Amino acid sequence: MNARRKPLWIGILLLTLGVALLLFMNYAKFSSTLEGRERARHTMLATHLAKTLEARLALGLELEDTAALQSAFRLELRHDARLRAIVALDAGGGRRIVVQDVAGDARAGAPELWEEARRAAASGQPMPERGHAGSLALPLQNAFGVRAGWLVLEYDLAATQKQAHQAFNHLWPGALLALAAAIVLLAILAPRMARGVQDAGEENDERRREQGRRAMRRLGVLLSLLLMLVQGAIAWRAYGLFSEVGAEDAPRLAATFAHTLTPGLERALALGIPIEDLRGVNDWLQPAFANGAEFARVAIENKDGRTLFLADNPAAGEDRAAAADSVFRFALTVRGETAGQLVVSLDPNPLAERTRQLGIEFATLLAIGVLLSMEVLHGMLARNRHAHSQHEEAHAGRMLARLRLPLFLYFTGSELARAFLPMWAKQLAQQPLPRLWEGTPLEQWFAPFALLPESLRSTLPISLFLLTIALVSPFAGRQSARHGPLRLLNTGLLLALGGHVAALLADSLLTLCVARVLTGASSGFITVAAFDYIGRSGARARGMAVYLAAYVAAGICGAGLGSLLVDRAGTSGVFALGIAFTLLAALSLLHMPRQTHAAHAPTPLSGALLHLLRQPRFLGLLVLVGLPMQLLQQGLLFYWAPLALSAQGESTSFIGLTMMAYFFLVLLLNAPAARWADRSGRHAAIVLAGLALAGAMALLAALADTPAAIALAVAAIGVIWAAGFPAQGALVLRLGEHDLAGVAPTVAIGVYRMVERIGAMLAAPAIALMVAGAGYAGTSGLIGALLLLCALLQGWLLLRDRKSVATVADDGV
Repeated sequence: MNARRKPLWIGILLLTLGVALLLFMNYAKFSSTLEGRERARHTMLATHLAKTLEARLALGLELEDTAALQSAFRLELRHDARLRAIVALDAGGGRRIVVQDVAGDARAGAPELWEEARRAAASGQPMPERGHAGSLALPLQNAFGVRAGWLVLEYDLAATQKQAHQAFNHLWPGALLALAAAIVLLAILAPRMARGVQDAGEENDERRREQGRRAMRRLGVLLSLLLMLVQGAIAWRAYGLFSEVGAEDAPRLAATFAHTLTPGLERALALGIPIEDLRGVNDWLQPAFANGAEFARVAIENKDGRTLFLADNPAAGEDRAAAADSVFRFALTVRGETAGQLVVSLDPNPLAERTRQLGIEFATLLAIGVLLSMEVLHGMLARNRHAHSQHEEAHAGRMLARLRLPLFLYFTGSELARAFLPMWAKQLAQQPLPRLWEGTPLEQWFAPFALLPESLRSTLPISLFLLTIALVSPFAGRQSARHGPLRLLNTGLLLALGGHVAALLADSLLTLCVARVLTGASSGFITVAAFDYIGRSGARARGMAVYLAAYVAAGICGAGLGSLLVDRAGTSGVFALGIAFTLLAALSLLHMPRQTHAAHAPTPLSGALLHLLRQPRFLGLLVLVGLPMQLLQQGLLFYWAPLALSAQGESTSFIGLTMMAYFFLVLLLNAPAARWADRSGRHAAIVLAGLALAGAMALLAALADTPAAIALAVAAIGVIWAAGFPAQGALVLRLGEHDLAGVAPTVAIGVYRMVERIGAMLAAPAIALMVAGAGYAGTSGLIGALLLLCALLQGWLLLRDRKSVATVADDGV
């Protein structure tokens, strides 16, 4: 293919893939959100009906197919056209006591779905769906608090799915039009910008090659702008369409809420009591507000519109006047005549918060689409950058550019399960051993595992993952020193593939633990191999910035894709996608540039460990920099900050935006900071300044103790991590290469990573203990003081080393 036309075809392919990716994600978001709202509305109905049934059980009555229950079920079915069937099951689920479907035919419905819903509710798993039918189950208790049965609802999802189709049908024509416009613009501009790009067989003097590199950079900028503009337009249109569809939520929500109240009121009126003479109505209305904070006020008016009874939701906002546009009236009828009105007022604040949260979710989808597209673009263009240059700096740049895409693909696959793994582990904790082992010797051999407390079992997948990384890292460093980083990268991908396959087949907690151990081993291998590859390239801080950019971008994309996909395809779909990402990462490793540096002969691991523990510089860097940075990120950022903001009453959307600021600041600043660090050589000064700034910001958050101060501290941590992580990695690589005689640099990296991972494991529990004793503000102050102390000690050590070097130089003179 002609070198000038190649970027054009790459751009067209990338634009098309980017648009297809964002359309797919938005359609999945339409479907999952609408189905989730439908499920929440039917849960409100099921809760109301469950209270009716439990009232019968409290009187000592049984769940029998009586005329009264049939009448109550028919009332619910007449109210909601999307409700297919109401089923009451006995405690074991074996005997179906009451069934009522829309047509009144007890033989209709989906019995398999009902039983599946009961089992899911019993084990804490998500409610199942099948085709156009959704289901949910609630336990029923008698007067003694003993489970006496199950209530199961089957409802129709066809209308909800039709809403998603209609919204998508309004989205894709505009997306294709934007894609066509972008392709036309690319076709006009790309040939002019690609004049400096030469075929491999054409002139290859340095001036021509530099022109080609500049042309590729210009094309990359053009493609990036077109991708962001097209995907931004699609995301904005998708948000607008979904907001229009979501406008139907308020009246349906109010109607469902009113339906939980009108039967009781109409029964009282049917006894002949005038509406004005009802007693205790306000107290009777108050428990209904447990259905949600969206309901601000409930009132009962007579036929003339005069308010007789009024109840306010204590959790609703103070500004009641703002709810005037969200007032819905429902007639109270007795023997066909209107006796009054039930007035439901919705609080606009939770509704507005829901809209803001929706905007954040669509912005997140846009960020995922842009990041995925950009990383693929970067990987495509990296093959043409520095392809013919023999200059050492250009060769290092080529090596690092080619490394970024495999790392991004690998980390994206490994981060897919982040959002739902704790919940899934909690569900599988109730099935500790595989079902196929029941009645076999394996069940007896692993009986101690099954006897562990459930609360402990559910934490094992995460704990074993981190522990495996810590234990594998020194071994990985030794193997990388012996066989080279590329071989270790492929080994890590093979382990990751095994982890995804094991998770795909997991039907028990033990299988999931095996999967997480394999995934942890792969992470240890990949990380150490990547650091070794970076160290041999020569551009250490820039290489660490490449690693950090790939990891952070993959964290955003992987967690977002995983949480979106698990709603649509379950955990099997998530890990199938993980397998695909791992295979793509292996494919992108083909023809990776190999280093000319010879591999170091590794010393025995035990001897290397003892040698490292006797090195003051290594220990100082580990104790005063590595562990405090883990406490800063894993403890203060990922654990303390969300909890502190929540404790101050901040919404989920604000917390999400605050945390996203950290990730995007890291992505934006880490590459420029790393280039400056490599050029200036001031890696130690950058790390020292980062520790001091982190301590100061933590103290500021403690003294101010406001959401704005916490958000500012989170943003500052993003800047600190963007500059400090590459510089810290460069220090470790330089220390391992020059100051630790007899120890391979990769072994030093492995030991450093091992202790770092142990620190990451202990960071959250340590912060939790501090919060319990000193509160959120006190914890931030203590962490700030600790970071400042570490910065002072590290600065003193650096100053002492410089004086020692100066003294040696003077003696030599």
